[in-house]
Amino acid sequence: MDIVKIGKFIGALHRRFQTAMNHQLTLPEINASNANFLLFISDHDRVTAKQITTELAINKGLVSREMTRLENAGYTTRTPDDADHRNTWISITPKGMAACKTIRQVKQGLWDQVLGDTPAADIELVFTQLEAWSEQAKKFK
Repeated sequence: MDIVKIGKFIGALHRRFQTAMNHQLTLPEINASNANFLLFISDHDRVTAKQITTELAINKGLVSREMTRLENAGYTTRTPDDADHRNTWISITPKGMAACKTIRQVKQGLWDQVLGDTPAADIELVFTQLEAWSEQAKKFK
């Protein structure tokens, strides 16, 4: 087995999903990249841009630009941290939560097409392994 191909397959899956998401999402100001940011924010009470950058392994400049876009479109709000003025808390709005519902439906539809008749146990195994590898990869700087 050529272990290097794992990265090729993961990268190709990611790019194809990004392309498909961009074609299927019809929400104003939402694209495949910031849709992932919005989902991450919706899974937490409030987050900082640094948390998004770290957890999603995304460039700080891109996160900053997309946070501005999402806030201007009314999907998120930013609130300065009273205890530490260097931090700003990002929270999702009701409009953002509604968008997340649509984003999840689109993602589910795409995964349903890709996974087809793959047994649930196999999907769970792959999920568990990818999660573990992702944690290991956090050691990379």
